[in-house]
Amino acid sequence: MGVCLILLTSGCMAVLGYEPTPAELEMIRRGEDPRANEDEARDTTGNAGEGETRPGEPEQPRIPRQQQPGPAGGTVLRWMDSATVVVEVNDEREVVRLAGERPRDSAFDEQVALDDHMNKWTYGAWVRLSYPLRGDDGSPIYRDAEGRLLATID
Repeated sequence: MGVCLILLTSGCMAVLGYEPTPAELEMIRRGEDPRANEDEARDTTGNAGEGETRPGEPEQPRIPRQQQPGPAGGTVLRWMDSATVVVEVNDEREVVRLAGERPRDSAFDEQVALDDHMNKWTYGAWVRLSYPLRGDDGSPIYRDAEGRLLATID
């Protein structure tokens, strides 16, 4: 009981390490779960009415999510494992898969690696992203097949 009071009086969002973005707060007010599809690739077709053009406006071509360039940086929201982090960029969440990293095989090694990353890049920290992977033509590879960013944190 005492722990609950401490969490409430000290701002439990800071203690838990997650604070929703304004867009997520609006979804929560509507009764939706803003984190429901975090692990899945996002649908690029948009919501009803989204992407419709007004009369006289040229239609904007949609870029498939896998081909969209990645942002230069973002704010750390949470770590999913030692190789995957969720960052906020312009009031939207992006799942970043760290290029050249993978979750460790043993639970102990995974926890050590996760703790190391969480100590370097804590919740709320702004991180700069770079994209070291290149395609056959030398252009940067921003995303994997699931739409996650493939980046390193600088």
